[in-house]
Amino acid sequence: MKFPKSKRARRVGVEIQKVVSERLRDHVQATFPGVIVSVPEVRVSDDLSVAAIFTSVHGADDNEAVFKQIVKQGRRLRGQAASALRIRKIPEFRFVWDDTMERADRIEQLLNQLDNSSSSHPEEPRGAD
Repeated sequence: MKFPKSKRARRVGVEIQKVVSERLRDHVQATFPGVIVSVPEVRVSDDLSVAAIFTSVHGADDNEAVFKQIVKQGRRLRGQAASALRIRKIPEFRFVWDDTMERADRIEQLLNQLDNSSSSHPEEPRGAD
């Protein structure tokens, strides 16, 4: 889904993000103790029909199981968002796995490996031949 062009869609997305992240945090902590869930972004279509809710999970042994539980809660979360936001038309929720943090961790690991390998094999100083 593209980034919304309309100001209203962006505002609704921010409000949905607030409600959903709070409710998800409470539900996931009750169901999966020690697991942290975040909603870094919500993109709402310009016609307010669909909300892509980007979700990431941290600290779980099985991220997929946690994500499936989040998707199951979609209808309940949509109802809670509808009552909290008091808008006429609440978008359909579509949860999207956000792996940004995982990719960032992987890049950091690779950079550390490069750094460690270069420090263990220092270049020989170039001298005058």
